[in-house]
Amino acid sequence: MLTAYGLNYHPPATGAPLWRPLEFATGDARCVLVSGASGAGKSTLLRIFCGLVPGVRGGRLVGQVRLCGRVVPPRPDGRVGFVFQDPQAMLHSPRVADELAARAGVAPAELVSRRHAWLARLVGQLGLGPLLDRRIVELSGGQQQRVAVAAALAPRPEVMLLDEPTSNLDTDSAGALADLLTACMHELGTRLVVAEHQSGHVRRLIDGAVWLDKEGARAWSGDSGAVPDALLPPAADYVALREYVGSPVGAGADEVVAVEKVCCRRGGRAVLREVSFTLHRGEVLGLTGVNGAGKSTLLLLLAGGLRPASGRIRYAPGACSRRRRARVGLLLQNPLHQLFCDTVRQEVALAAENAALPDVEQRVAQLLEAADLEPLADRMTLALSYGEQQRTALAASMSADPAVVLLDEPTHGMDARRLAGIVRLVGACRQRGTAFVIASHDRRMLEAVCDSVRTLRDGVLE
Repeated sequence: MLTAYGLNYHPPATGAPLWRPLEFATGDARCVLVSGASGAGKSTLLRIFCGLVPGVRGGRLVGQVRLCGRVVPPRPDGRVGFVFQDPQAMLHSPRVADELAARAGVAPAELVSRRHAWLARLVGQLGLGPLLDRRIVELSGGQQQRVAVAAALAPRPEVMLLDEPTSNLDTDSAGALADLLTACMHELGTRLVVAEHQSGHVRRLIDGAVWLDKEGARAWSGDSGAVPDALLPPAADYVALREYVGSPVGAGADEVVAVEKVCCRRGGRAVLREVSFTLHRGEVLGLTGVNGAGKSTLLLLLAGGLRPASGRIRYAPGACSRRRRARVGLLLQNPLHQLFCDTVRQEVALAAENAALPDVEQRVAQLLEAADLEPLADRMTLALSYGEQQRTALAASMSADPAVVLLDEPTHGMDARRLAGIVRLVGACRQRGTAFVIASHDRRMLEAVCDSVRTLRDGVLE
């Protein structure tokens, strides 16, 4: 399905080639997995196959590349669907129903009619029925990801390119997506190309693979589900992660923050109902729950970005700055929403400089090393891959020596090696007394890294 001969891309920002010339072929595979470390060029390769690069993004493409035996289009032509790593970048309508209807060329009221069985199936299988009248900006990251997948599949493209399509999905939603993609392959003849750092949900579909690294590319094609381990993303070592993060916080540690019967409403809906818990120095608390359960909302409340409808959040005096503001670091689900500086180094230094901390240069150097950002320190933040932007935003969230760090889906765009480095950083910070709240759908990671894991269900913290 995918072939490349002497393929290389020269981005407009630097003009330097992204890879050594790529040579690969995946035969007649129907579902190809594209793997490699964060920053290897997986997203760029997908953009080449759909015509976004260089057709829309600019730069220079050399060599030959074909998709399903055809020369790739110079610009997107509708035959190839694409789900971006950042779903917000491809959703442009105010409501969910408007987005799906516009992509399918029907009226919003027809989305669940018998005349359009395929659209009704998308809505049902991806659990979008209750969301059709909701505003897209009010949805959780996982809900937006499901809408983006449905929107891309609505016109029944010949080929679907999916960039980390399960990264923000809960287990049930990821399984439903894998079942839907299976139906697309067998019932509609759709070809799939999937870039992932965790291939578990789609592994049974894979009959072709491309691995990208500094040496170029390796490819394979064969029986579904039999992809060689060497071409699969390495799995996280959860035993090692537990060792990196260190021992659980001991009894009697000072309280950092108390959440007391907090309720919150967003978009006219009750999102959180009488949530209460306490967090102590050096404690790592995990939050899980289905898409839309309120995890991101709770983190925004803790950071002061939202106000509760009732209840209160009380930080201990030692966790506040001289201005009586809580010293909180926050990693948002979308790193682009919190990158403000030109370069990685400037971004990581910003909060420490604003807090007038001593030895800013030393602290920045330590964070760059821990997040594996030293080779990228002087790169433009907008020229980074999504995973590199994620690591930059994460390092920046710890820059000002916060009392509490809030991490929203920190493993999105993160390969196993970089995840281990981040967990080491969490462990080092907790030894100095920093507390963490980590919201994630990766239950195994939470159980390895956190002292306790709490579940949000229907706005209630269990």
